[in-house]
Amino acid sequence: MNSRKRNVLIRMILSIIIFVYISYIAWHTLPLFDFCVIMAFFAVFLTWSIIETKIYQIPHTHVEEDGDRRSYAYMQFSSLLVLFYALIDFTDYHFSRMEILEPGIIIAGFVIFILNSVIRYKAITALGPYFNPRVAIYKEHTLITDGIYSSIRHPMYLSAILNVIAISLIFSSWGALIIMLFTVLPAVLYRIKIEEDFLLNHLGKPYRKYMEQSKRMIPGLW
Repeated sequence: MNSRKRNVLIRMILSIIIFVYISYIAWHTLPLFDFCVIMAFFAVFLTWSIIETKIYQIPHTHVEEDGDRRSYAYMQFSSLLVLFYALIDFTDYHFSRMEILEPGIIIAGFVIFILNSVIRYKAITALGPYFNPRVAIYKEHTLITDGIYSSIRHPMYLSAILNVIAISLIFSSWGALIIMLFTVLPAVLYRIKIEEDFLLNHLGKPYRKYMEQSKRMIPGLW
């Protein structure tokens, strides 16, 4: 088993352990509605983790250069911060829980999570063996400009933003949305700047031309 699949498998196992533990506590302490929301989220999260493991393709060549500059860690930390706060807000403290908007806002959150998964699926399958969570370039690297990449350059980062928005809405927390604006959004913008500079440096004119013909994350706008 390659390192990428091993890491995903480890993440899934840890997630299941955490989910089982939280489920046990939730069943004994939370109202039935809150318990069902948490279980539904765990189900869709685990389902997506399995799908991502299945569609991952082993790279054909080795990474030639890594220019990540800790941007991946920054994005991961900020996203986990949103998830942690949203869960605490929903299950315990209710500092910023939007109960007056439930269950509509929770349903909207699940819809956005599914949209996020579809976008991520299209991005990963389009990248194929070039998919890498870090900013890196492979030997004999090919610029991907078809599929979802024909209209936007960064569908993975659009997916990252939609993911934390979905989590905030699923757990009915406007506080999590505020945290997202001040942590995840800057992390994504930082990541985009690093990646575009990195690819311009390595791919030159083809990437510059691609930038002129596409938008970052919103087709036709930005």
